[in-house]
Amino acid sequence: MNARRLTFAIFAVSLLALSLIAFNSKSPLLFYRFDGTYLLYVATMQKIWSVGGWTIGSNPLQGIGGMDVPWRALLDPGLWLFAQLPPSIAQIVVMTFYAAELAIAIVWLATRLGLEPLPTVTAAWIGLLLALPYTYPSLGFDFLWGVPSYVPLILQNTAIIILFLDLGRGSRAADVARFGAIASIGTYQLIQYTTFAPMSVVMLAFFGVIAIFAATSTPERLIKLGAAAVLAGIVLGLFGQLVIGIYGFAKPTFFWYEFFPRPGTLRDQSFFIAEHSRWPAWIVYGVALAGTLHAALRGGTTMRPMARGFLAFLFADMILVTLVKEGWGGPRIAYIDIFAYPFYCVFAASGATAAIEWLDQKISMVSRYGRAGLAVVCLVPWLVLIDYWPPPLERPLVRNLNPYIWPPAKTPISKFLAGEIALQPGSVFRGRVASVAGSNFEPEWVFAPVITQHNYDVMNLFFSGNDHRLYGFWYYGIPTLLELNQFSSPFFHLVNARLLNAPGTMDMRSYESQSIVNDRIMALLGVRYLIWDKLSPDRAPVLQYRLTEGRDLYIYSVPDPNLAGYAVTQTQRASDGQSAVNLLADASTDLRKVAVLTNAEEMPALVPTSRSALVVERGGYRVEADSPATSLLVLPVEYSHCLRADLTTTAATAPRLLRANLTMVGILFSGHVEGTLKLRYGPLSSRCRIEDWRDANTLRLGEAREWPIAHLSDQ
Repeated sequence: MNARRLTFAIFAVSLLALSLIAFNSKSPLLFYRFDGTYLLYVATMQKIWSVGGWTIGSNPLQGIGGMDVPWRALLDPGLWLFAQLPPSIAQIVVMTFYAAELAIAIVWLATRLGLEPLPTVTAAWIGLLLALPYTYPSLGFDFLWGVPSYVPLILQNTAIIILFLDLGRGSRAADVARFGAIASIGTYQLIQYTTFAPMSVVMLAFFGVIAIFAATSTPERLIKLGAAAVLAGIVLGLFGQLVIGIYGFAKPTFFWYEFFPRPGTLRDQSFFIAEHSRWPAWIVYGVALAGTLHAALRGGTTMRPMARGFLAFLFADMILVTLVKEGWGGPRIAYIDIFAYPFYCVFAASGATAAIEWLDQKISMVSRYGRAGLAVVCLVPWLVLIDYWPPPLERPLVRNLNPYIWPPAKTPISKFLAGEIALQPGSVFRGRVASVAGSNFEPEWVFAPVITQHNYDVMNLFFSGNDHRLYGFWYYGIPTLLELNQFSSPFFHLVNARLLNAPGTMDMRSYESQSIVNDRIMALLGVRYLIWDKLSPDRAPVLQYRLTEGRDLYIYSVPDPNLAGYAVTQTQRASDGQSAVNLLADASTDLRKVAVLTNAEEMPALVPTSRSALVVERGGYRVEADSPATSLLVLPVEYSHCLRADLTTTAATAPRLLRANLTMVGILFSGHVEGTLKLRYGPLSSRCRIEDWRDANTLRLGEAREWPIAHLSDQ
């Protein structure tokens, strides 16, 4: 084995051994805080509820069963491993897997840009030790510790950049293989990470342009341009409508003005220097900038153009940050910058090597005494084991800073609700739970209830081990009216924001939460139980749970919830979203008997159903109902053109799906009807979400800015 292979072999063994040992000591906190715990929840729940393949189905545990988060977690090998392995070792093995992926990305890039083995290994260790939980807290920053699912994206993007850089520099067969690999990786990324792909594309397009400029000959440049054009055509042709539908038909498109603003600062450019990052990350960031500048001026023929391109990338980041000022409610620029993480590590190692050469001219000693240098590079990281003991949760204040534990604890509340309404595929729908607890926990944040509720949940977690709102319920199969999805329906948002939140409430992209009590609307949407941190004078709780002295949670029943559909006998018309919300808010409207419709067609005479049933299945629902004539059954399920109805009936007229109450499914049928409603959305079925978007535009949802006052009388 030559010295180069020996270096990388020793590094690989050292990396795997150290990772398994170090992560074992940090096992309760390997997936850090809210985001990390949410990843584990998604993997666990998609194992149960996902329809598989490249299709997105419904999420019966959130909202009113709309489209699941468009991210196929189990196509990530790491999260697939987590879902299959025993809980005692799952997190340790998976975080080690992510560490190996990150190391491969950095080593591959460093090798391609011409670094020698020892600086290459140094770059890898820099990237691993800064971002992953070898110590508590991590040495640099917490983002990849909390969201390690970004690591496969970083590896995939690095592979695409390297393959594209080499495109046109070899034989025709080699170019075909590289093009095929780029197309395959890109397809996989768009199918698995549909939500993150647009941010990924920004970085790939930028470095693709750099690679084209760095071409060493005209034929190579033409091959790259041709390949880029073909790849763009493939992406737009196969996935353009899919991505446009996901981002277009989502509440940010229509209700951006309601989001809590996050003004951008220069620290938002990179997680290296973001708020809560630590001083080793700042040093590496500075060394990386210096190393990039040095390589841009004095690097080799491969390193120099990429270093110049990386400088341009950093400059573009700064411009974007300065443009993002007041009113921005979207993700930070750092979410794009993180894809360039291997470049930072490589140029930091390159800069350090250049500094050593300049200071001492003794770098040749590493060549003469390569084994000693290799020992230093591979053994020094083992110093992190100084932090092995005591376990993190036994250290002062750790639970205060990170109360998120996995799995969430079973409490009297979760046990009661699981017995009453928990779901598994094939379960009869028995209702949802809505929580308004913590809506005024911190008075300064009452105008943004998601923030004060989140902080209230942290207190919940600290005292009970369960947040009693989000994954603490979902883990036990308890459906919530709250939805955590950046791409939730703007129809659901309009109903939820105007009727279950106070006037002027500020929102966030990812959440659909509730902060006021409105029995009529909650019952309509299938809520059977309400959680509140207040003792109501006019209703008796079915359960009381004390978190700590002075902090109690109460569970109340919601009267007459919509469990198997309201069979309405009357309809009212609304020409736009605002009119529909106003009608729904009117306390004199009995929503058990009246449906608000937005289509223009006339309804036949309607009668109540004699029987109805709703069963929740993987990716959809099974419905069965009987009517002595014609009925309109309004289900506690989200309407979408992506719902595929496979219904049979004894009547001569086929059943039809209608949009009712802005966001709900109405089934118009006669006689006996039974069958399934399956939500399917993917590359081969993406037009349906465009049709939903068209409905939203027709009803001018974004103009429905007024909070109706009538519903407040129902509190």
